[in-house]
Amino acid sequence: MHLTELRIWNFRKYGSISEIDLAKPNLTVPFQQGLNVLIGENDSGKTAILDAIKIVLKTHAFEWIKVEESDFYIGSSTLRIELDFIGFSYLEGKNFTEWIGWREVSTLDKKGNTISQKVPVLKLIYQIEKRNNKIIPADIKAGMDSIGNALSAEAREFLKVTYLKALRDADTDLNAKKNSRLSQILQEHQLFKKKSASGTEASLPFIEQFKLLNKDIETWFHGTEVPKGHVYSVRTQIKDRIDSFLKSFINESSESKFSLGDPEIKEYS
Repeated sequence: MHLTELRIWNFRKYGSISEIDLAKPNLTVPFQQGLNVLIGENDSGKTAILDAIKIVLKTHAFEWIKVEESDFYIGSSTLRIELDFIGFSYLEGKNFTEWIGWREVSTLDKKGNTISQKVPVLKLIYQIEKRNNKIIPADIKAGMDSIGNALSAEAREFLKVTYLKALRDADTDLNAKKNSRLSQILQEHQLFKKKSASGTEASLPFIEQFKLLNKDIETWFHGTEVPKGHVYSVRTQIKDRIDSFLKSFINESSESKFSLGDPEIKEYS
């Protein structure tokens, strides 16, 4: 599945002082499957387009995303964002059967001829109002009519996207750390998905290897064998000495542990 169209009413610089006309969005942005590039001058509204998508879909990043008063077009009290998705696989479509509708679209066949066909469409709707200078919370809805029905939490989870902020400092932003840019990218790759195509929990080979490496490290530091050229074992030279300090400063049950950390990809990439 992929995003095929974004429609905006009264969001930031895209709006009008008249009532919302659903037949006339203040901005319509078509998208194609694969790579899409937005090009424009500074302050031309590119970020508003990306943020409109983020507000509706939410992201996998640990950030609070909500509509602010400054998001409303000047003088307006209602803003609306619609997103259309097409190109569903059977496995993707089964997660949205309650909300998917059908729409006739024009496409090109292999010979370049225009053909019309009906395809399944998921239309997401987010309309939020401001009353007495207070923003009224609203749910993300979906459906082929103008109102739609609320999406379930599970369905919303399938729609979350990975959003990477502008890369200003590659050395800092790509450092290995918890919830890093790199970990956000890797978590969305099929090789790191925790669920298989059938929806069941899947064992990730990379994480299993990581756990085995942690076990080897732990075993090595617990080893009683004396390395060549040494008088004492690894445990005696390192672990026991560290443990003695921990017991002195904390309590007798304190003990050191050696590992590369949590095997979850977000913890170290």
